[in-house]
Amino acid sequence: MGMKPLTATRAEMRTASFIGWMRFIHTMKLLSLLALPTLALSFTPPSFLSRRTFPLSPRSPITSLTAEEYGASGTSFYTTTEKQDTYDDLESVLEAKCKDENVKTVIREMLEACADITEALRTALVTVEGSSNTFGDAQLSVDVIADNIMWDACKDSSVIKDGASEEDPIVRTLNPSQEYTVCWDPLDGSSIVDNNWAVGTMIGVWPKST
Repeated sequence: MGMKPLTATRAEMRTASFIGWMRFIHTMKLLSLLALPTLALSFTPPSFLSRRTFPLSPRSPITSLTAEEYGASGTSFYTTTEKQDTYDDLESVLEAKCKDENVKTVIREMLEACADITEALRTALVTVEGSSNTFGDAQLSVDVIADNIMWDACKDSSVIKDGASEEDPIVRTLNPSQEYTVCWDPLDGSSIVDNNWAVGTMIGVWPKST
């Protein structure tokens, strides 16, 4: 019997994108708080440097941690969250954590766009477009596809006023009577997408009061 293809509903893809962003944010918080210890580097210098001496910093003392100090997981020391059989869906999280209806709307719309990008990447061929963005990065076909999806989502939004992209970093007014300015990198890490490594869409949202 052949294997049944894996499918996911749009709601499941939006929820997966939301959970992925939450994990990314927690990781970034960790990295911003960690102070890296001084490392002692030892290596054999090349022959033309063999007469030079390289002072080494003292090695930081190594301390052992108990299982309890690692929190919920033996491989993770930055969370105490236990694995669950099920997780709240996006609507439940928004209802519990976000009281502003307009903010809820922009989150839903942007996650919907992320779901569209996910779906497009499953079939898109990664090729070089032969152009570059204003930062000098070579544009790939998937960059353009993801960027177009984000622009279309912002144009059709019921709450987004302005938009700007890493591929086109000029703030453009899309819906003058609306509230939010949204800026994005449509596909961060696109240069490694054909290796099936992790990529993502980075989004910033500001109300017009700022």
